[in-house]
Amino acid sequence: MRTVEFLVPTRNRHESLARSLPSWRAGAVPVLLCDQSVVPYPLPGTLHYPDLNGLPAARNVLLRACTADIVVFLDDDTDLAADFIQKLHRCIARWPDAAGWGPVLEVRSRAVRRLHRLVHLGCFHDPRRLTGARIDGSTSALFGACFAVRRDLALAIEFDARRPGYALGEDRDFCQRLADHVGDARPFRFCRELRARHRCDGANRADPLKRGFAKAEFLIWFARRHGGRDPATIAHLLLALVVAAMGQGREAASAIGVWRGLKKWLF
Repeated sequence: MRTVEFLVPTRNRHESLARSLPSWRAGAVPVLLCDQSVVPYPLPGTLHYPDLNGLPAARNVLLRACTADIVVFLDDDTDLAADFIQKLHRCIARWPDAAGWGPVLEVRSRAVRRLHRLVHLGCFHDPRRLTGARIDGSTSALFGACFAVRRDLALAIEFDARRPGYALGEDRDFCQRLADHVGDARPFRFCRELRARHRCDGANRADPLKRGFAKAEFLIWFARRHGGRDPATIAHLLLALVVAAMGQGREAASAIGVWRGLKKWLF
């Protein structure tokens, strides 16, 4: 049986960690934190790196520090079902050739899925935005708040540590580059047996203005990085920005925020 370890990047979120830890400990596997807070969370073995520039860099520190065959990246505000580890081993045994495995954390309404189908072409193809139910199925991307991945493959490409702060979309970029690395357009598996809940603690992520700015900035960056060989990238980017500005979904953005992000790039 392959070894498993939970890897958790965090910063100034001690209350969230205290709420999440009981469900992680139920899995009886090691939990390793990379804490960027000035004062680290009091969990034995915690890696304290207050000078790291953001979330991707913290994920890389965790990758290099652990020795497990399979690593499960968790946000500090994610709860796991008591049988998560047992079900994960079952998923790995069922799909041993997959690069990663994870639950569907967000089920989107038909109206929101219809909006996202407008831009599901080229580099913007993202199956997470079209999930209407918890499923078993191959996928090109997993949800960043809770996903398991083979450590050897993750180490081969790592996360883009040049991106600072929360780095919206860094999980999507990682999945895209890992798929390119292994030569498989859909190397991951959604597993309906895996149960997790992303609480989305904190007010900053819920601010529509900040969210709109971050979404626009990410969409433009992602199009430039992964859409260069797609002649329709510009058209799809504009559609994606329109969808973001419509303020749909659980993490709605404001049109003004999206416009500010676009204006920053233009001018």
